[in-house]
Amino acid sequence: MPAKKKEQTMITREAEPLVTPDATTFTEIGQLLNRALEKGSDIETLERVMTLYEQGQEGLARQQFNHAFAAFQKELPVVKKSKMASFTTSKGGTMSYRYASMDDVVQAVQPVLHKVGLSYWFEQSQQEVQKQKEVELQPGITETRPVTVTVISITCHLGHVSGHSISNTVSGPMDSSGKKNPIQQMSSAVTYLRRIALVGILGVACTDEDVDGFSPDIKTEEEDKPSAYPDGDFQLNLPDWTARIESGRNTVQDIIISMNSKAPATPQQVKHLQSIHRKGH
Repeated sequence: MPAKKKEQTMITREAEPLVTPDATTFTEIGQLLNRALEKGSDIETLERVMTLYEQGQEGLARQQFNHAFAAFQKELPVVKKSKMASFTTSKGGTMSYRYASMDDVVQAVQPVLHKVGLSYWFEQSQQEVQKQKEVELQPGITETRPVTVTVISITCHLGHVSGHSISNTVSGPMDSSGKKNPIQQMSSAVTYLRRIALVGILGVACTDEDVDGFSPDIKTEEEDKPSAYPDGDFQLNLPDWTARIESGRNTVQDIIISMNSKAPATPQQVKHLQSIHRKGH
């Protein structure tokens, strides 16, 4: 029985308390305010003393926050990337990578944050933003059109029990990948932005369990891009391009820029396009 009691005492032993910054200055200002009140000082004097009091309070809170954050960084945990994701690239290859989920981050940092008197919370907002998007009307022809996108902003606040806090804001669009419905698009974006905001404000490092994040069959865009615009595609699109140039809907330069976005136009193709003119000119 005595041995069992000793084991229980070791398990429930609490961590040693932190050494907090000196609050002497803050206490002295409070005493000065009390003396001014006792002497019946005028409003102007009381306001000056009160300003000093508030500045002392803010300074002490900031000092205590910095002390706690330094203690957190001393025990800063490394977050493991335990989740795996993969997707098919536009060229048919496969990309896979590891990442740290929100659960991974929270599980690693929360015990240390609570130990030093720090906590975090989020604020969320969204707005509709106009942006320009390039839309492909048909092969080789694109047009820039205004579209409205929803931008979500997440602000992560990191606060100390003393009252001082800092914040970090990140923003991003809805997650339209896959076949998500609007609610799922927002939920995915919010989760991602929260994780980024929290990791950013804490300065937490995420490390791989397996750093090999790329599949060997992946090629870069430059490797996949043809060295010249295919002549077969050029001949196929030429009648439409001719009509567009002759009608004034597009210029020769518009067509060339569109071609170059897919592969460099050859000198012969450029010369052929430049021989086409707008009717009436």
